Order: sequence, then C-alpha cells, then structure tokens
Amino acid sequence: MTEEIVGLKNIWVYYNDIPILEDVTLSIKQTDFLAIIGPNGGGKTTLLKVILGLIKPDSGEIEVFGESPREGRRLIGYLPQYTHFDLNFPISVFDVVMMGRYKQKFKRYSKKDHEITLDALETVGMLEFKDRQIGRLSGGQIQRVFVARAIVREPKLLLLDEPTASIDPEMQKVFYEMLLELKKKMAIVLVTHDTSVVSTYVDEIACLNRRLFYHGKLEGGIGMLEEIYKCPIEVLAHGTPHRVLKTH
Repeated sequence: MTEEIVGLKNIWVYYNDIPILEDVTLSIKQTDFLAIIGPNGGGKTTLLKVILGLIKPDSGEIEVFGESPREGRRLIGYLPQYTHFDLNFPISVFDVVMMGRYKQKFKRYSKKDHEITLDALETVGMLEFKDRQIGRLSGGQIQRVFVARAIVREPKLLLLDEPTASIDPEMQKVFYEMLLELKKKMAIVLVTHDTSVVSTYVDEIACLNRRLFYHGKLEGGIGMLEEIYKCPIEVLAHGTPHRVLKTH
C-alpha cells in the first residue's frame, strides 16, 4: 500500500470570519502527481500554505510526513505563484539555485552543495546556462531555474502554485514534461487553472472551491468541473489539449 505523506482531516480556515477552506479532507501519497483545480478565491493557495505550516487552520488535523507542518516542511520543495526576484540583479543561474541549499547563517557551502546544485540544474535541463545571468533567460527558463532551487533541497514532495501562468504554450509543454521526470523522484502537487493539463499529465485531481468537491482519478474529477466552476465545461484533448466553455 502506498504510504501517505500528507494528511488533512476536516480543515477549516477563516479570514475575517469568512471561510476560505470548509471541512477539507485530503490525502497525498508518496507517488502522487496531483493537480488541484478550482476558481480564483477557491482556497488553492491557502491549502498549500496550510501544508507548509505558513497558515494555521482554525480547526482540523494535519500531518506532514508524520509530523506537524512546520517540522515536516523540511522535506518539501515549494514554488510560489509569485516569485519576487530582481531580474536585473547580477547573479548567475548557479548561484540562484545554490541559494536553496542555504540553511544557517555564516555556513559556507560545501562540495556536496555544489554537486547537488549541478545535479538539480541538469534535472531541469538548465545545466548549460549555469553561468548565465538570471535576467537573460526567458520566462520558461526562469521557472525551470526556480524549480531547480526548490528541488535542490532534495524534497520528497514538490508543491507548485500556478507555475506556468506566464509561460508561452510551447514552453508549458516542455515544463510539464520536465515534471513527469521529476515525478519519478518525488510526489508533486500542482495548483493550476488550466484544466487541459489534467487530461494529459497528472494522475489524480482535486477539485476545490472552498470545500473539496472531488479527490481521486481523473475520470471522476472531470465530471465535477461544472459544479465547482458553476458553468458548463467541456474538456477536449487531441494533439495539443485545450479547454472549451459551452454557452452559458
């Protein structure tokens, strides 16, 4: 039986007395490639922050690798929706990724840190750009560098919040194919608005609009899209997958 690495049970989160997450129960396994979909304001980013221990639930139980979220997050790599980074700052791709190995003040990077950084860059297909200034990369390349920085900690779970929002369609395909390779080494949870992605790349889907409408295999989740988006939806995939909203 596949081991559970994250377990949430009856999670409630409020903001100014308004529920952001309502009675959410979710289990993430060590082999999952899970997409979390839902409308804006549906609580997707909040859910990731609960797993990371950045937001404490108002009620409910959560375990991350058998520990509290604050303790278990050392085994998590995280790429937030908005990465604040000065692209004009004169820093190389290698040094950006190496920052992910930083653990405490005044500790020098070791030979192992250098080796793991190079391995992470190779994994995301950016090793040849290791000496390039970060601001000279395309949007898709920058996202791959940030993924390298997230996995350089050697996590067992990778959380990605809308990672392809600013990437052109062709680079999105390259990005998702890279995730398929990473899936061999770690569990992946991907927050996305792009419902076409789920029909092509991920194994499971969680449909979230404050409360969890569905969690499981794709076939059942696709049928729940109309309920969570409150409008009729068709998802088609032939060659390049895309999304169609019916007249409503």
